[in-house]
Amino acid sequence: MWDWDREPDFGMKRSDGSAKLWQPMMQKIGDFAQHASPSATGITLPQVAIVLPQSLQLSVWNAFALEAQQKSVRVLYNYTRSEGYAVGEYQIEDLGNPKLIILPSSYLLTDQAWQAILDRVKAGAVLLTSGIIDNDPHFHATGRQKDAGLDYSHGLLTARENVLQWPGGEAHLTYSGNKTTYLDRALLANGETWTSATLGRGKVLFSALPLELNDNMQAIADVYKWAQQQAGVTPTYTTSVSDPGVMICATRLPNATLYVVTSESGMPSKVSFRDEASGKSFSATIDPGRAAMLLVGNDGSVSASYEWK
Repeated sequence: MWDWDREPDFGMKRSDGSAKLWQPMMQKIGDFAQHASPSATGITLPQVAIVLPQSLQLSVWNAFALEAQQKSVRVLYNYTRSEGYAVGEYQIEDLGNPKLIILPSSYLLTDQAWQAILDRVKAGAVLLTSGIIDNDPHFHATGRQKDAGLDYSHGLLTARENVLQWPGGEAHLTYSGNKTTYLDRALLANGETWTSATLGRGKVLFSALPLELNDNMQAIADVYKWAQQQAGVTPTYTTSVSDPGVMICATRLPNATLYVVTSESGMPSKVSFRDEASGKSFSATIDPGRAAMLLVGNDGSVSASYEWK
């Protein structure tokens, strides 16, 4: 049985001979929090919102819903080097005023969520979505895609390898496993794979193929980057880092930006980025499986850091 009075041994010797990795780590995090607390007075929401398709998540296609959500978030942070906030379909009243709304391969959606999204588009937002988007939570087709200026019919996704052509380029989409057995796709006129529609002051960008359920992450990233340009999304930082195993997570505060950098790469990673608010550049080396934090003021000063080497 575990001896609850015995202190954990994490293999790191201190000067007194004891092995405690957690104490210096927690001390460093506590020191970071103490120095960062004066700046932590609020959060400025990102310009991109991801609407989580919860109706699909609660259906027998739960695995597809989770895959679409997870890929959307990973692509946004690890590939396009941007950031966003998530809004549940059933909490759509928290959508806010994003410049770009990403609805990742939703298939199912409540009328309330759909109407809230359309209202934001009419007010000036850009909506990026893909695949079948008009089914209600019971898999019944509603035809409401016409409300967004889209005219498609339902079809079977029978091909493993597909080509998506959109104004920003061409991408190969792969649907592996049993996806060609279960998934549907939208059928546009003339066999096209992409269309767009103006709605009020905003725009709807639409892929006939369920974008986030394909295996080619770079293809999703290319479409996301193009969609951000169409929506006028401005970057919080710029970087030349191309390794998708390195994530730079930026959180805007009123007078500073918090950067959290993590590595899932097998080699030490040289990470450099330019903070757009201050125009200052920063760099560090992140070891495999490690993380670092940096709090950069709008004037370029660093008021707190953790493991930033």
